[in-house]
Amino acid sequence: MLTLSKKVDYALLSLAYLVEHRGRISSARAIADAHHLPLPQLMNVLKMMHSRGILCSERGVKGGYQICTNLDEVSVYELIEAVEEGESGTSPVARRLSNQPPLRALQYKFVSFLKLVRVSDLVIPGRRIDVPSELLATTGKCRCHEHAKAPNEPSSLVTI
Repeated sequence: MLTLSKKVDYALLSLAYLVEHRGRISSARAIADAHHLPLPQLMNVLKMMHSRGILCSERGVKGGYQICTNLDEVSVYELIEAVEEGESGTSPVARRLSNQPPLRALQYKFVSFLKLVRVSDLVIPGRRIDVPSELLATTGKCRCHEHAKAPNEPSSLVTI
């Protein structure tokens, strides 16, 4: 299963918090406390997003962060690139790509998908995210072969 790093998780959680508190400056401590995140790691992620222009920061006792870019224009791929550490200019995503052709092809598809998904779709409440209903099952058993559909028949979608 595809997983995102803790840094990306922290970035998404902090952006959701900042969207919820839009128009106000929020401290790293407030964000960390709200989501039970380790403050030092969160501060590093916030600094990385600041250096990429996603966040603006204000120093001082009443300082903190706020969103200073349009999240509709930031892809999840760009967010990953912003918060993951690149080695000598190498893309953090690209350096993890496999050399095996089938895996490389799959990874290319994942990267293409991540470039299409907007951060705003994930962090702004009320955004429409369509998910196949069979993926929302709460039982522990595999539902892979239940309700097999014809190849051209679309899954029913649920908006979350």
